[in-house]
Amino acid sequence: MSENFFKKEQTQIMGILNVTPDSFSDGGHYQQLDAALYQCDDMLKNGVDIIDIGGQSTRPGYQEVTPAEEKARILPVIQAIKKRTTIPLSVDTYFPEVAQAALDLGVEIINDIKGLDTEGMLKVALQYPASGLIIMHSRPRRKAVTVEEDIQQFYQEKISVCEQVGIARERLCFDPGIGFGKTLAENIEILKTPEHFRYQDIPLLYGVSRKRTIGSLTDEADPLARDFGSVTASLYAADRGVEIVRVHNVKGMKDALKVWQALKDN
Repeated sequence: MSENFFKKEQTQIMGILNVTPDSFSDGGHYQQLDAALYQCDDMLKNGVDIIDIGGQSTRPGYQEVTPAEEKARILPVIQAIKKRTTIPLSVDTYFPEVAQAALDLGVEIINDIKGLDTEGMLKVALQYPASGLIIMHSRPRRKAVTVEEDIQQFYQEKISVCEQVGIARERLCFDPGIGFGKTLAENIEILKTPEHFRYQDIPLLYGVSRKRTIGSLTDEADPLARDFGSVTASLYAADRGVEIVRVHNVKGMKDALKVWQALKDN
C-alpha cells in the first residue's frame, strides 16, 4: 500500500449511523433496519464519503453491550448497505470479534475508539491488510502532562506498535478523541489547533458533532439542536487541514464545504 488510505484531495465527510437504542442524540432513531436504510439513502443522496456504523453507544455513563448484541445490531445493516453502494463503510467498535465480522462482510475501515487497547484488535487489523484503521485517544488523561503531550505520546506509542507488527502507516488515521476523558478547555484546545494534534503525516479525523463541547459554546442543551455549531467546528477543522470530519448532518456539512471550497478557489 503506497498511497495513504485516507488521503484525498478534499476533506471527507464521515456520516454517523448509530443503530442503537441509547446514543446521546439519535438513540432509537435508526435501530430498525428500514429506518437505518432510509438514513443511509439520505446520506448517500447528500454526498457522504464514508458511512460509520455503530452498534453501541459510548455516551457518558453508557452500558456496555456484548459483542454478540453489537453484531446482531450492525451486521444486517452492513449487508443491506453493501447492496446499495460502493462507498467505504467503517465499523465503530472496540470489540475485535465485531470488527472481524464486519470486515468479513466487506467493511473497509475499523474505527476503534479504544485505539487498539483492547486485546485482540491488533491481530484483527493484521488479518485485513487492505483495511483502514482509525485509532482514537480515549484513555483517562494523565494530569502530569499537557493534553497535547499526552495525545502525542499516545500517537507515538501506537505508531511504534503498528510498525513492530507490520501494519503499514499508510493504513492509519488518528482521532484525538474530542469529548473522551478531557475537560472543556482541553476539547476547545484540540478544536482550535488541529496542527498540534497531528502526528507527522498521519491523517486526522475530528468527531465533534452534537457533543457537549458544542453545546457549551452555543448554550444549547439539546444535542439535536447543535448541528449548526457542529458544522462550524468541523468546517474550521477542515480549513486547518483535517482529512475527515465525522458528522450527523451530512447535508449541512456538504453544503458548508461546497461554499467554503468555492470561495477559496475564487
